[in-house]
Amino acid sequence: MVYGQKHKILLQTFMHEGLLDENKAKDLVIQLFGNDNVSVIVNQINEQLQVLNMLIKKVQCEITSQVYWVVISTVLDEVTRFQTEFSKAQLALLRHVFSEIITSNNRCIQSTVCLNLCSSADVKLSKTEAEEFLGDIVTRKWLVYKDGFYFIGPRSITELMPYFRATYEDNLSTCCLCKQVIFYGKKCGNCESLLHLFCLQRYAMIHNPMKCPTCNIVLPDDE
Repeated sequence: MVYGQKHKILLQTFMHEGLLDENKAKDLVIQLFGNDNVSVIVNQINEQLQVLNMLIKKVQCEITSQVYWVVISTVLDEVTRFQTEFSKAQLALLRHVFSEIITSNNRCIQSTVCLNLCSSADVKLSKTEAEEFLGDIVTRKWLVYKDGFYFIGPRSITELMPYFRATYEDNLSTCCLCKQVIFYGKKCGNCESLLHLFCLQRYAMIHNPMKCPTCNIVLPDDE
């Protein structure tokens, strides 16, 4: 298929939204192209985006398993990008939140702890301002909020991985199934291997009893 106006319309939507969940992306592709093959259409757009150092990339949320398509820059580092998106105080708070999540044992941070970070010398946000900011970045999928805790969001996983690798290399783990960086998932009680929830779900469909891919011990049913 030749790259044309329909591709440009879809790209404009991606650029405006920043990211689209797969259902919305699929609906748009059906409306524009009469099929639901998002991957094929996105690949055609990505061929045009290469010269602009941009890419539309697929990512799955570690908490909800929802699939998203995210527009990223392949050359713009996170510092440059965030300096244009957030104030210095907001950026400082977000970095503190990332640090707390990535260096914690359970890879999440309680909402009350987030607000207490406002007292950090480099943040200087009121709790009301912080609540509004955190609500905004959850809406935009930089973070995920569930049951009073914040987790790394799919947009951060996609766009900020170079920053995470450079800053938290010693704290990052890899899913033993997909071999990608994992922030939150299930841990084998025997060998402590980590698995994405969505990887584990797919794995369980073809393995009964379900065993740890690393140490081969049978995993509990609730895993």
